[in-house]
This record gives sequence, structure tokens and C-alpha cells, in this order.
Amino acid sequence: MQVILAENCGFCRGVKYAVETALSVPAENTYVYGEIIHNPDVVRCISDRGIMTVDDVSQVPCGATLIIRSHGVGKQVYALCEARKLRVIDCTCGFVRHTQKIVEAQSRAGKTVVIAGHAEHPEVIGLTGWCESLPRVVCSEDENFDDLREKEVALVAQTTFSEERFLKIAENLRKVCQKTVEIFKTICYTTIGRQQEAEKLAKLCDAVVVIGGLNSSNTNKLCEIAAANCKNVIRLCGADDFEYEKIKIFKRVGI
Repeated sequence: MQVILAENCGFCRGVKYAVETALSVPAENTYVYGEIIHNPDVVRCISDRGIMTVDDVSQVPCGATLIIRSHGVGKQVYALCEARKLRVIDCTCGFVRHTQKIVEAQSRAGKTVVIAGHAEHPEVIGLTGWCESLPRVVCSEDENFDDLREKEVALVAQTTFSEERFLKIAENLRKVCQKTVEIFKTICYTTIGRQQEAEKLAKLCDAVVVIGGLNSSNTNKLCEIAAANCKNVIRLCGADDFEYEKIKIFKRVGI
């Protein structure tokens, strides 16, 4: 069996920085706002250090340290941290921060912000918190945009969103909207590169193994792309899920 490992496996730069920070800062009286990454093994390592994960600033004692993960948070979270005199270690990804500034400026200019992404994803929740008015979140190119026909629109993307789907959403918005549609392609270049690599690898292989947290947006998209180009895709959370019996029949396996 030939095993082909994708050239760009592992964490992107932003996530790597956040994880290394959580694994190196003093653990005493330190908390993380949400899972540092959607990977149970990494979350467990951080928890074992004594760093607790919280879902709300109110769960953090006044004067404690709070790590903000790479997904970023809404503007209000910073205000709450200041009110509770928290020491903030901000690990927001640079690409996410760039998108936050765009949606803040565009909404302040009176435009309707459309975010191509998943409404429940923490990055999108954070982006929403930088908008002056409620944005429109869409994850499908089949969305009906008739209500935006007379609006001036600014389109951004969750940094881990599908490039192909984003371009279709942009195309459909332009067809419907009669006023200005500004397109900000805010998908991270690492995400685009890995999605392209997943497609290429899947076309070369008899089977593809995609490894990552089951609730990881990045990993799920790589799995989706692989499945569109290869009949045999195996999704694993980690090494404990690996079953050799399922792949031993294949001649070329991509990871």
C-alpha cells in the first residue's frame, strides 16, 4: 500500500499560536473562552494543565487571565473583560481580526453585511458582534436573496468557508442586488490551499483518511471535498478510531 501524506497537515499558524500559548502560559487562575480548537485531544491536554474552558465571561473570576482563541469574539466580550479587570491574552487569528474590521466598517457605513458561513460557528458569532446592525448569515448558494434587492451589501466569509460555495454566493448576490455589492474574499489562504490539496489528493487515491475533531469546520470541509472526488473517505477523530481492516484493501491511501 502506498500512503500519501498531504503536504500541509496540522494546524494553521493562527491555531498553532493559540494552542502553544495555552500550553505555555501559567495555568493558575487562567481560563479559555470556548474550546481553543475543535480537537478533543488538544482540549484535554490544556484541561490537564488546569486551564478551564468557559462559555461566558461571567464564569471567569475578577482579576483572572482569559485566553481568547483564534476564532475571535465580539466587541462586547472585550468590554466585559475590562469591567471584570481580566488580563486578556488575545490569540485571535490575524485573518479573523481583518474580517472583524471589515464588517465593523461596512456596517457602520450603513451597508447590509452578509457573512458566508455557519451561524453556530464561534468565528461567525464573533463577527456578528462587530456589526452595527444584525448581519445576514448564509451557508448555501441556494439562499433566496430577494429581500436584499434594494440594499447595499458587503459580503465576507468565515475564514474556513468553502471557496467554491463562497464564489457561488457572491455570483448569486450580484445577480439579485440592484445596488452595490462589495465582495471581500476573507477565506484564509491556508484554508484555500488545503481545500485544493484535498481535492488533488482525493483524485489520486483509492481512499482518503481525513483526521480531525468531528466538530471542526475545517476538517469537515476537507472531508466534503474529498468525498466529492473519491468514493472511499474515512473520517477519524484521532488515532484511537483507526481500523486497519477498513483500508487494507486499497492500493493508494491519502491522509
